[in-house]
Amino acid sequence: MTANTSLLPSLPVVPEVGIVLGSGIVVLEDLEDRLDIPYSEIPGLPETTVAGHAGVLTVGRVPGGPVIAIARGRFHLYEGHPLESATAIMRLFEQIGIRRIILTNAAGGLRDWVAGDLMLIDDHLNLMGVQGAEAEQALTPAEIYDPAWRERLAAWARDNASFTLRRGTYVGLLGPSYETPAEITWLQRIGADAVGMSTVPEAAYAASKGLSVIAISCITNIATTAETQATTSHMEVVDVAAKASRAMDQLLRAALA
Repeated sequence: MTANTSLLPSLPVVPEVGIVLGSGIVVLEDLEDRLDIPYSEIPGLPETTVAGHAGVLTVGRVPGGPVIAIARGRFHLYEGHPLESATAIMRLFEQIGIRRIILTNAAGGLRDWVAGDLMLIDDHLNLMGVQGAEAEQALTPAEIYDPAWRERLAAWARDNASFTLRRGTYVGLLGPSYETPAEITWLQRIGADAVGMSTVPEAAYAASKGLSVIAISCITNIATTAETQATTSHMEVVDVAAKASRAMDQLLRAALA
Protein backbone atom coordinates (compact mmCIF):
# COMPACT_ATOMS: atom_id res chain seq x y z
CA MET A 1 0.00 0.00 0.00
CA THR A 2 1.30 3.46 -0.92
CA ALA A 3 1.39 5.93 1.95
CA ASN A 4 -0.91 8.94 1.54
CA THR A 5 1.29 11.59 3.11
CA SER A 6 -0.98 14.38 1.84
CA LEU A 7 -3.15 13.70 4.90
CA LEU A 8 -0.28 14.87 7.09
CA PRO A 9 1.92 16.96 4.80
CA SER A 10 4.18 18.18 7.61
CA LEU A 11 5.48 14.71 8.49
CA PRO A 12 9.22 14.35 7.75
CA VAL A 13 8.97 10.53 7.64
CA VAL A 14 6.21 7.91 7.68
CA PRO A 15 5.80 6.38 11.18
CA GLU A 16 6.34 2.64 11.54
CA VAL A 17 3.95 2.03 14.46
CA GLY A 18 0.65 3.64 15.43
CA ILE A 19 -0.45 3.79 19.08
CA VAL A 20 -3.85 4.78 20.50
CA LEU A 21 -3.93 5.91 24.13
CA GLY A 22 -6.87 5.27 26.45
CA SER A 23 -8.29 7.66 29.05
CA GLY A 24 -5.64 9.22 31.28
CA ILE A 25 -2.67 7.26 29.88
CA VAL A 26 0.46 9.42 29.43
CA VAL A 27 3.52 7.72 27.91
CA LEU A 28 6.52 8.19 25.61
CA GLU A 29 6.98 11.87 26.40
CA ASP A 30 10.66 11.90 25.35
CA LEU A 31 10.20 11.44 21.59
CA GLU A 32 12.90 12.98 19.42
CA ASP A 33 11.89 15.44 16.68
CA ARG A 34 8.45 15.52 18.23
CA LEU A 35 5.55 17.00 16.30
CA ASP A 36 2.09 17.51 17.86
CA ILE A 37 -0.80 17.84 15.42
CA PRO A 38 -4.28 18.72 16.77
CA TYR A 39 -7.03 16.47 15.45
CA SER A 40 -8.77 19.60 14.16
CA GLU A 41 -5.98 19.92 11.57
CA ILE A 42 -6.30 16.33 10.31
CA PRO A 43 -8.94 15.64 7.63
CA GLY A 44 -11.52 13.07 8.67
CA LEU A 45 -11.02 13.21 12.44
CA PRO A 46 -13.87 14.54 14.61
CA GLU A 47 -13.42 16.36 17.89
CA THR A 48 -12.70 14.42 21.09
CA THR A 49 -15.14 15.08 23.92
CA VAL A 50 -14.14 12.65 26.71
CA ALA A 51 -12.01 13.75 29.68
CA GLY A 52 -8.49 12.35 29.48
CA HIS A 53 -8.41 12.41 25.67
CA ALA A 54 -6.22 15.27 24.44
CA GLY A 55 -7.21 15.13 20.78
CA VAL A 56 -3.64 15.36 19.49
CA LEU A 57 -1.58 13.16 17.16
CA THR A 58 2.05 13.05 18.31
CA VAL A 59 4.73 11.93 15.86
CA GLY A 60 8.38 11.37 16.72
CA ARG A 61 11.18 8.88 17.14
CA VAL A 62 11.54 6.75 20.25
CA PRO A 63 15.14 7.20 21.45
CA GLY A 64 17.06 4.35 19.85
CA GLY A 65 13.87 3.03 18.26
CA PRO A 66 11.31 3.57 15.51
CA VAL A 67 9.33 6.58 14.40
CA ILE A 68 5.83 6.30 15.86
CA ALA A 69 2.49 8.10 15.77
CA ILE A 70 0.54 8.37 19.03
CA ALA A 71 -3.17 9.16 18.93
CA ARG A 72 -3.84 10.86 22.24
CA GLY A 73 -7.58 10.28 22.33
CA ARG A 74 -10.13 8.21 20.40
CA PHE A 75 -13.77 8.36 19.35
CA HIS A 76 -16.37 6.20 21.07
CA LEU A 77 -19.68 4.93 19.76
CA TYR A 78 -21.35 6.08 22.99
CA GLU A 79 -20.50 9.68 22.12
CA GLY A 80 -22.90 9.36 19.20
CA HIS A 81 -20.20 8.78 16.59
CA PRO A 82 -20.92 6.40 13.70
CA LEU A 83 -18.73 3.33 13.25
CA GLU A 84 -16.72 5.15 10.57
CA SER A 85 -15.64 7.73 13.17
CA ALA A 86 -14.93 5.07 15.81
CA THR A 87 -12.41 3.53 13.41
CA ALA A 88 -11.19 6.85 11.96
CA ILE A 89 -7.76 6.68 13.60
CA MET A 90 -7.20 3.19 12.18
CA ARG A 91 -8.16 4.48 8.74
CA LEU A 92 -5.71 7.35 9.14
CA PHE A 93 -2.89 5.04 10.22
CA GLU A 94 -3.60 2.71 7.31
CA GLN A 95 -3.68 5.56 4.79
CA ILE A 96 -0.34 7.03 5.87
CA GLY A 97 1.33 3.62 5.60
CA ILE A 98 1.50 2.36 9.20
CA ARG A 99 1.46 -1.44 9.39
CA ARG A 100 1.75 -2.14 13.15
CA ILE A 101 -0.82 -1.00 15.72
CA ILE A 102 -0.78 -0.88 19.54
CA LEU A 103 -4.12 -0.13 21.17
CA THR A 104 -4.43 0.80 24.84
CA ASN A 105 -7.52 1.41 26.93
CA ALA A 106 -8.77 2.02 30.45
CA ALA A 107 -10.89 -0.94 31.53
CA GLY A 108 -12.82 -2.26 34.49
CA GLY A 109 -11.34 -5.40 36.00
CA LEU A 110 -13.64 -8.42 36.40
CA ARG A 111 -11.15 -10.55 38.35
CA ASP A 112 -9.56 -10.19 41.77
CA TRP A 113 -6.76 -8.05 40.45
CA VAL A 114 -5.53 -4.60 41.54
CA ALA A 115 -6.39 -1.20 40.10
CA GLY A 116 -3.38 -0.16 38.03
CA ASP A 117 -2.65 -3.67 36.68
CA LEU A 118 -1.96 -4.04 32.96
CA MET A 119 -3.60 -6.78 30.89
CA LEU A 120 -2.40 -7.99 27.50
CA ILE A 121 -5.51 -8.74 25.45
CA ASP A 122 -5.47 -12.27 24.04
CA ASP A 123 -9.06 -12.26 22.81
CA HIS A 124 -12.19 -10.14 22.86
CA LEU A 125 -15.95 -10.43 23.15
CA ASN A 126 -17.80 -8.01 20.89
CA LEU A 127 -21.03 -6.97 22.62
CA MET A 128 -21.08 -3.48 21.12
CA GLY A 129 -23.72 -4.24 18.51
CA VAL A 130 -21.42 -3.35 15.60
CA GLN A 131 -18.64 -4.97 13.62
CA GLY A 132 -15.32 -3.19 13.22
CA ALA A 133 -15.19 -4.20 9.58
CA GLU A 134 -17.14 -6.33 7.16
CA ALA A 135 -14.39 -8.94 7.32
CA GLU A 136 -14.41 -9.28 11.13
CA GLN A 137 -16.62 -12.37 11.17
CA ALA A 138 -14.07 -14.16 8.97
CA LEU A 139 -11.23 -13.37 11.38
CA THR A 140 -10.28 -15.52 14.35
CA PRO A 141 -9.06 -13.79 17.56
CA ALA A 142 -5.57 -15.09 16.81
CA GLU A 143 -5.69 -13.15 13.55
CA ILE A 144 -6.96 -9.97 15.21
CA TYR A 145 -4.32 -9.85 17.96
CA ASP A 146 -0.92 -10.77 16.52
CA PRO A 147 0.07 -13.99 18.36
CA ALA A 148 3.83 -13.77 17.77
CA TRP A 149 4.00 -10.12 18.88
CA ARG A 150 1.92 -10.93 21.98
CA GLU A 151 4.16 -13.82 22.99
CA ARG A 152 7.34 -11.78 22.56
CA LEU A 153 5.91 -9.03 24.77
CA ALA A 154 4.69 -11.51 27.40
CA ALA A 155 8.13 -13.15 27.48
CA TRP A 156 9.78 -9.75 27.96
CA ALA A 157 7.43 -8.97 30.85
CA ARG A 158 8.17 -12.27 32.59
CA ASP A 159 11.92 -11.69 32.40
CA ASN A 160 12.24 -7.94 32.80
CA ALA A 161 9.18 -6.13 34.11
CA SER A 162 8.89 -4.88 37.68
CA PHE A 163 5.15 -5.59 37.52
CA THR A 164 2.93 -8.56 36.68
CA LEU A 165 1.49 -8.44 33.16
CA ARG A 166 -1.96 -9.98 33.24
CA ARG A 167 -3.44 -11.72 30.20
CA GLY A 168 -7.08 -12.18 29.38
CA THR A 169 -10.22 -11.46 27.41
CA TYR A 170 -11.58 -7.95 26.94
CA VAL A 171 -15.28 -7.42 26.42
CA GLY A 172 -16.42 -4.36 24.52
CA LEU A 173 -19.79 -2.86 25.51
CA LEU A 174 -21.50 0.12 23.92
CA GLY A 175 -21.83 2.13 27.15
CA PRO A 176 -21.55 4.80 28.44
CA SER A 177 -22.95 3.38 31.68
CA TYR A 178 -21.03 1.21 34.14
CA GLU A 179 -22.27 -2.35 34.56
CA THR A 180 -24.93 -3.52 37.01
CA PRO A 181 -24.08 -6.30 39.50
CA ALA A 182 -26.08 -8.76 37.38
CA GLU A 183 -24.18 -7.74 34.26
CA ILE A 184 -20.85 -8.15 36.08
CA THR A 185 -21.79 -11.68 37.14
CA TRP A 186 -22.86 -12.55 33.61
CA LEU A 187 -19.70 -11.12 32.03
CA GLN A 188 -17.55 -13.12 34.44
CA ARG A 189 -19.46 -16.30 33.60
CA ILE A 190 -18.97 -15.88 29.85
CA GLY A 191 -15.21 -15.52 30.31
CA ALA A 192 -14.50 -11.79 30.32
CA ASP A 193 -11.55 -10.53 32.40
CA ALA A 194 -11.89 -6.79 31.68
CA VAL A 195 -14.65 -4.59 30.33
CA GLY A 196 -14.54 -1.36 28.36
CA MET A 197 -16.18 0.72 25.64
CA SER A 198 -13.54 0.93 22.92
CA THR A 199 -10.77 -1.02 21.14
CA VAL A 200 -12.90 -3.80 19.60
CA PRO A 201 -13.96 -1.93 16.42
CA GLU A 202 -10.44 -0.51 15.99
CA ALA A 203 -8.74 -3.89 16.38
CA ALA A 204 -11.17 -5.61 14.04
CA TYR A 205 -10.83 -2.93 11.36
CA ALA A 206 -7.02 -2.89 11.51
CA ALA A 207 -6.73 -6.67 11.38
CA SER A 208 -9.17 -6.85 8.46
CA LYS A 209 -6.77 -4.62 6.52
CA GLY A 210 -3.79 -6.85 7.24
CA LEU A 211 -2.23 -4.71 9.98
CA SER A 212 -0.49 -6.32 12.97
CA VAL A 213 -2.34 -5.49 16.19
CA ILE A 214 -1.75 -5.91 19.91
CA ALA A 215 -3.80 -4.33 22.69
CA ILE A 216 -3.21 -3.59 26.37
CA SER A 217 -5.79 -2.70 29.03
CA CYS A 218 -5.01 -0.60 32.07
CA ILE A 219 -7.27 -1.95 34.82
CA THR A 220 -8.45 1.30 36.34
CA ASN A 221 -11.15 -0.02 38.66
CA ILE A 222 -12.20 -3.42 39.99
CA ALA A 223 -15.81 -4.21 39.12
CA THR A 224 -16.27 -7.53 40.88
CA THR A 225 -18.93 -6.51 43.42
CA ALA A 226 -21.76 -4.01 43.67
CA GLU A 227 -19.83 -2.14 46.38
CA THR A 228 -16.70 -1.61 44.30
CA GLN A 229 -18.75 -0.68 41.24
CA ALA A 230 -20.81 1.88 43.14
CA THR A 231 -17.75 3.99 43.94
CA THR A 232 -16.44 4.12 40.34
CA SER A 233 -16.30 7.42 38.47
CA HIS A 234 -14.66 8.52 35.24
CA MET A 235 -12.26 10.80 37.12
CA GLU A 236 -11.13 7.82 39.20
CA VAL A 237 -10.50 5.94 35.95
CA VAL A 238 -8.38 8.79 34.59
CA ASP A 239 -6.47 9.16 37.88
CA VAL A 240 -5.57 5.46 38.12
CA ALA A 241 -4.55 5.36 34.46
CA ALA A 242 -2.21 8.30 35.02
CA LYS A 243 -0.59 6.52 37.98
CA ALA A 244 -0.20 3.30 35.96
CA SER A 245 1.35 5.15 33.03
CA ARG A 246 4.93 4.42 34.18
CA ALA A 247 4.37 0.67 33.82
CA MET A 248 2.53 1.21 30.53
CA ASP A 249 5.45 3.30 29.29
CA GLN A 250 7.90 0.44 30.03
CA LEU A 251 5.63 -2.08 28.32
CA LEU A 252 5.15 0.03 25.21
CA ARG A 253 8.89 0.58 24.83
CA ALA A 254 9.38 -3.18 25.02
CA ALA A 255 6.68 -3.71 22.40
CA LEU A 256 8.33 -1.18 20.12
CA ALA A 257 11.74 -2.77 20.56
